[in-house]
Amino acid sequence: MRRSVWLFALLLATNACADSPGDAALPVTIDERNAACLEEEDANPERALALAQSVLDAGALLSPGQRAEALGCRGWSYASLARKDDARRDAHALSELVRSFAAGPERVRLTRRAGSILHRSGDRVGAVDLYARAVADAESQGLEAERIPLLVNLGVLHSEFEEHARAQVNYEQALALMERLGDYRYEAPVRYNLGLNLNGQHRSAEATPHLRRALELIRERAIGGPTQELAATLGLAEALQQSGETAEAQALLQRAKSIELPAPDVSLDYQLTTIEAGQRAAAGNPVAALALLESVDPGKLNEIQQWQLLQMRADLLDRLGRHAQAGAVLRQIITLRENYLRHQNHERLAALDAHMRDREQRLELERLKAEADTQALQLEARERRQWIAAGIAGPLLLLAGGLLLWQRRMNRLLYLASHTDPLTGLANRREMARHLRELSVDEHGSAAVLLIDIDLFKRINDEHGHEAGDLVLKAYAQRLRDNVGEGAYVARWGGEEFLVLLPRTDAARVRELADRLRHLLAEPIAAPKGTLRAGASIGYANLPLPGPRTDDAWHHSVQLADSALYLAKRVGRDAWVGYWIEHAIPEWPAERLGREPHLARSLHLIEPASSRQLREAVASLSAH
Repeated sequence: MRRSVWLFALLLATNACADSPGDAALPVTIDERNAACLEEEDANPERALALAQSVLDAGALLSPGQRAEALGCRGWSYASLARKDDARRDAHALSELVRSFAAGPERVRLTRRAGSILHRSGDRVGAVDLYARAVADAESQGLEAERIPLLVNLGVLHSEFEEHARAQVNYEQALALMERLGDYRYEAPVRYNLGLNLNGQHRSAEATPHLRRALELIRERAIGGPTQELAATLGLAEALQQSGETAEAQALLQRAKSIELPAPDVSLDYQLTTIEAGQRAAAGNPVAALALLESVDPGKLNEIQQWQLLQMRADLLDRLGRHAQAGAVLRQIITLRENYLRHQNHERLAALDAHMRDREQRLELERLKAEADTQALQLEARERRQWIAAGIAGPLLLLAGGLLLWQRRMNRLLYLASHTDPLTGLANRREMARHLRELSVDEHGSAAVLLIDIDLFKRINDEHGHEAGDLVLKAYAQRLRDNVGEGAYVARWGGEEFLVLLPRTDAARVRELADRLRHLLAEPIAAPKGTLRAGASIGYANLPLPGPRTDDAWHHSVQLADSALYLAKRVGRDAWVGYWIEHAIPEWPAERLGREPHLARSLHLIEPASSRQLREAVASLSAH
């Protein structure tokens, strides 16, 4: 999966594969130098480094935005040149700088940029922290388009931790969000990484259409130049080969060999060699496949590629009956992994020390040790590999224990970033959508969806600042959590909007809850500089609407609740309005009522509002 990390980062940085000479004259203006740096940072990182440094040398003349762009380019160039410490220093400097930026897409993008530099330089712990911060920032501002590349970043991390199922969820969410927003800027990297992930799960038939579409987009839009075209071509060839479509795979390999790169690329050469070796092995010629792999210089590969190369060699040696040599190669893999873990321990010493002091993780180590002993006995029972198991089972399992503990912490952070809203502690939109799907197909009764929007929230932000706005959001979240009742679910749906899901209820209970919440949310909120008053408007609908109970039926109920919320806003705010449709209406299926709420109003399906004056106003609006 390292190929996916490489291409995704390259595509999201929107870097062209330029071949400008390193001694070319520098552009004149600061913005021109930053733009040139972005174009050069992958194809010619040394040239990009000179451009970024020339910008940063301007010092106090720079705006914060110009300084941030230059730091990002210099950090990425350092990472490309394997200067990890320098890259991480710039990533942390960029992360701190953007904290002072005003809310907006630029702050989210640059936070993600800092995370990608840490990711590329090998600091996955730091990358997770920054990705989680960017996700929280995007969700709090309602910047749904910015969530697309972040979902793919999280998917790539899940893939590296071998959490392929979670990675697939991230990629599919990115595709769904793309289609809903009509924003296809990131379609190529999303489909490419999803295809590689599926292929890594040996689901090559499902991977092929995604990889094929990614290759088409890269060619049509000239994304990343020949380097990206070659990577996508090789990814599709590998999937086709695993699917048994050898003729087309062979044709793609021939095309790949004809693609000229602006500069040699060791990773792509390695990928091409491994695919050809796989073809030779599949054709019944493991000797030729082994000879091809032995022509690769492992010193030019990264750690993961070295492990993959050694594992392929061990498999071929075992297939040829050369078990002693296979065992020697396996011991090389053990040594490589031990060295890698030792290096990671030195880099993240403080984090690992705290990690190991945790009582729960000490218990986990004891459990893993017991499992290691059991697995060692099982390995010893395997007759052919008995002598290999005796030498490597203990160190390998202890190493796996340490890696697993580190991976568990990463998984917890990723899960938190994917399922909760960090500001309020409530479930986020993704988590609530899961509950909505479950209740849409529940045959044991009706549920209700309540959409709650803070009235005049923008005015609070404008007059009192975003800290006051955050205080209001957290206060409303706590009031909703404490007062919706047992069994109900509460989520921050986006921006200043909350969603309450009430399982197994009826119209009377929902009306009572809506009116009680309206009064509760109108109560003042204590703040450091005085009292804040907001209020809320509420719209609700039953779930599901009459008709087939499918897992996507919740969309119609949410659309009707949103229509009711709109009416509550129209009639003066600080009100509730709802729909409760218990019986199917001929010629008006649920999906049409959800899509065209004015039909429901014209059929007098609207619930009474929260006062007589309000009911008269809603009736007037419904008549139009």
